[in-house]
Amino acid sequence: MDASLDCDTGEHSTHDLSPPQCDALPLLPDADRMTWITQNVMPYEPAIRGWLNRTTLPGMTADDIIQECYARFCSAPYQEIQNGRAYFFSCARNLVFEHARRAKIVYIDTSLGLEAHNVADSQPDPEQNFSSRQRLDWLKEQMMTLPSPCKDVFILRKIYNYSHATIAQKLGLSLRAVERHVSRGLQRLIEAGQSLE
Repeated sequence: MDASLDCDTGEHSTHDLSPPQCDALPLLPDADRMTWITQNVMPYEPAIRGWLNRTTLPGMTADDIIQECYARFCSAPYQEIQNGRAYFFSCARNLVFEHARRAKIVYIDTSLGLEAHNVADSQPDPEQNFSSRQRLDWLKEQMMTLPSPCKDVFILRKIYNYSHATIAQKLGLSLRAVERHVSRGLQRLIEAGQSLE
């Protein structure tokens, strides 16, 4: 009798080598999940592979880690993952640590070189979002208090990124007048910001 892996328990049992009898076969990932993996994870595989190739992985290869990451992506709640790159790096790092723990290898985080890959989620936290939104609202209010030709010129230049020549043509002003209005608008906003502090 040969030992085979029991499908339900994941343990070795003594059976013949016939296919395991399981009630349900594992499901393949759905099309939405595959699209998400293709768009949000796969583009970062070369970076992960490069990092893994520079990391000591005794008894394990970069391919093993990447394959396990993809297996985990197939069961992860992908709708909740906001940054596929950060998730991929975290998954790979955690797998390296799991393997090291099982192999009784001690790694120090800094020696893995993750800092260079900016693994942290690039999304700002809610407090930063709120603070930025408040500053933008304040800036919008201040721009709306600028006198009419100055406000129009400033908004066309700084918000819509029109050239000075286009603004001059649109509003019937000289180039010099457009430059003065942009400068005055900026100066007034700076003064208003300094009065807040």
